[in-house]
Amino acid sequence: MPKKAAIMMADGFEEAEALVPYDLLCRAGVATDLVSVSGSETVTGKSGTKVTDLVPLDGYDFAALDALILPGGGGGYEILKANRTVCDEAVKLAGSPDKIVGGICASGALLGELGLLKGKKYTCYPTMNADFGGTYEKHDHAVTDGNIVTGVGPGGSFEFGFALVRKLAGKETEDALRRETCWKLG
Repeated sequence: MPKKAAIMMADGFEEAEALVPYDLLCRAGVATDLVSVSGSETVTGKSGTKVTDLVPLDGYDFAALDALILPGGGGGYEILKANRTVCDEAVKLAGSPDKIVGGICASGALLGELGLLKGKKYTCYPTMNADFGGTYEKHDHAVTDGNIVTGVGPGGSFEFGFALVRKLAGKETEDALRRETCWKLG
């Protein structure tokens, strides 16, 4: 049975941070839902990109997930942070060692605000780093520590996506995907 992931979508999301991991996960055979936090069928990204046909948050089956992924973007981050369901499910999934929780950019910091980065190595958008009780890796695009995957920002979208692929589909699939997408030449 294929692994299942959900990317939480909210107006103001950072396009690269949501759509690059989405594309890589789909290519890796991970069943990935784009879930509307607002319940709307469409969300608009920070740069104006509209994503449609989203799965509604209301009634979503989080128990079926192997990974919950939170993209950044100032406006999107604020909406995710204010949504109790999203925050509670992130904490719940992080407490299960066989489930993955990912946050990139501002949402990497959100994981810290939720207490999920204590004792972990992590990254997030540099100006949003605070004392989250872990070790901030300022020179890495993506950091994996246990079942938490974090990304620095839009520039780390590919490495964040590849780290998620590695956790959900294995290193061999990640390596093949790096070659297929021309991330790794030769």
